[in-house]
Amino acid sequence: MKRFLTSAIVLGCSLLVINCKKNDDNGKETVIRDRQEVFNDNIQKIEEFLKTNKMEVLEDGVTFETVANEASNSIWKQTEYELKSITLKNDTYNLSQKTGKYEKEVDNVEYKVYYLIINEGGGEKPYKHDNVFTSYAGYNLDKTSFDTFPFGFWSSYPSLGAATEIISGYRQILQQINTASGVTDNGDGTYTYENPGRVVVFIPSGLAYFNTSRTNISGYAPLIFDIKSIALKEVDHDNDGILDKYEDVNNNGNLWDDDTDGDGKPNFLDLDDDGDGYTTKEEITYTTQENGETVKKLYPFDEIPNCQGGSVKKHLDKNCH
Repeated sequence: MKRFLTSAIVLGCSLLVINCKKNDDNGKETVIRDRQEVFNDNIQKIEEFLKTNKMEVLEDGVTFETVANEASNSIWKQTEYELKSITLKNDTYNLSQKTGKYEKEVDNVEYKVYYLIINEGGGEKPYKHDNVFTSYAGYNLDKTSFDTFPFGFWSSYPSLGAATEIISGYRQILQQINTASGVTDNGDGTYTYENPGRVVVFIPSGLAYFNTSRTNISGYAPLIFDIKSIALKEVDHDNDGILDKYEDVNNNGNLWDDDTDGDGKPNFLDLDDDGDGYTTKEEITYTTQENGETVKKLYPFDEIPNCQGGSVKKHLDKNCH
């Protein structure tokens, strides 16, 4: 069982945050190199590290020690924690000052990301747009620690309220593990959790800070994170009564390309998904009687009706109000 502080903790300008203002000494941008070229260099260094180092798992972090190339106890060869890999795309979107809309960062590289699941976790697997409470320890490939945040923090995608958006590689690997099996309020501003998910991940710079340096992190540096996933909150970014996870109309796992009315706003950020002049929340509201009074309620997503004779739910059909 592990104790952590209340969600009042914020990450501030911790290194993990992607939209934190850079200071004068750090955050300097180096000459921008080709992304594929950088990834090719990064993955070679990561694989060399995996083949020439062993890893010891501690309660609040990991340690690395040099071993012979592809030794049986190297991260590459050991069998205690299966070394897995996944291909990820950079899913970072930035809010344009010119258009006021989110625009995707130009990056077509397919990144191979190695990871080891230390513990599956006993809770739920987060959806990519859920707010997630995690803690972490971060390392460079030279085995130095660049940052730790053992108390935990809330993150979101994209940023929402007090929860801050974090680097793409960190955020996406959270979908490979579950949250803790239970979280208990201790009544004194702290909580305890049991059986959190835990993963050690090796992130190429294209899914981290790329050419931008940070405190203790060089430009183009691949990073190692030891992450614990503790809790999640399902999110409705536009507060239209429909959780983000239900706004993926084409079911391809990408909410950014679901724009029913073609107004440039994806449905999960659009108050009127079908552009008919009636808000989505209005269209999924119904009235009923409770204790002799008329009350308004929102349909559960599965129960939102189609228009008469229609084939889609009424909030996605501009011919239905």
